[in-house]
Amino acid sequence: MISRDTHIHTNYSKDADPSATFESYIKKALELRLTSLTFTDHHDIDSAHPLFKDSIDFNAYYKDFLNVKKTSPIPIHFGVEVGYQRHVKEELKTFLRSYPFEHVILSIHYIEKKDLYTKEYFQGKTKQEAYQLYFETCLEAITEIDDFDTFGHLDYIPRYAPFDDYEYQDFNAIIDDILLALIKKDKALEINTSGFVTEKRAYPKDEVIQRYKALGGTKFTFGSDAHRVEELGRYFDYIKKRDH
Repeated sequence: MISRDTHIHTNYSKDADPSATFESYIKKALELRLTSLTFTDHHDIDSAHPLFKDSIDFNAYYKDFLNVKKTSPIPIHFGVEVGYQRHVKEELKTFLRSYPFEHVILSIHYIEKKDLYTKEYFQGKTKQEAYQLYFETCLEAITEIDDFDTFGHLDYIPRYAPFDDYEYQDFNAIIDDILLALIKKDKALEINTSGFVTEKRAYPKDEVIQRYKALGGTKFTFGSDAHRVEELGRYFDYIKKRDH
C-alpha cells in the first residue's frame, strides 16, 4: 500500500488553491489513511512565468510548517520542489543549503528561459528537437545538482507539448543515461500520479519505470503533485496494484 504522499503543494505555491493549507491536507490524509505527508512547495529561480517571479518567503513557510508539525497527528516533512535552469545552478545550490529540507524534488519547468506550461518553449521546434532537448536538460540537472532526493515527473513534457506522447524507443539512449545517472547518485525516481489526469498514465510511463528497474534502480517515491486538497493521494489505489 502506498501510504505516503511525497509531492504536495500548499497555498504557499502561487499555483495552488487558496484553501490548500497544511491543516486541510492533514485532515484529508487522515480520511485517506495516509501515514505521512511531505510538503514540497515550488522554488523556481528566475522563473519564466510571471506567477513565480516572487519566491515564497521560506522563513515564514518553515515557521508555519513547524507550528503545524507540533500538533499534527501524522508525521509531516519539510520539502521543496526546485526547478533547474543552467544559468541559476549555483544560486540553486546555495538555496538548497540554506534550509533543513527533508526531501528535495528536482524538476524541469523551464528550458532556454522559456516556459513549457505556456508552450513558448515549443515554438520553432519539431517534436524530436523539443523532446530530445528536454531529456538532455533532465540529464544535465541530475549531473549538476547533488542535493536532491528524487527527480520529479520525468517525461511529463507531453502535458504541455503541441505534439502527441513519445515512444520510449525513440529516446531510449538519453532516457537510459538519465536512469543510470539517478542510480549512480543513489537518487529516487518519482512516480507522479498527476499524469493520469491528462496522459492517462503516471510520469514516467511504464516502459521507463520497468527500464529503471532493469538497470538496477530500486528507489521510488510516490507523489500526487497535489495543488488542491482533493488531489491528495490521487490514483494511489491504481498504482499500488501495479508491479512497481
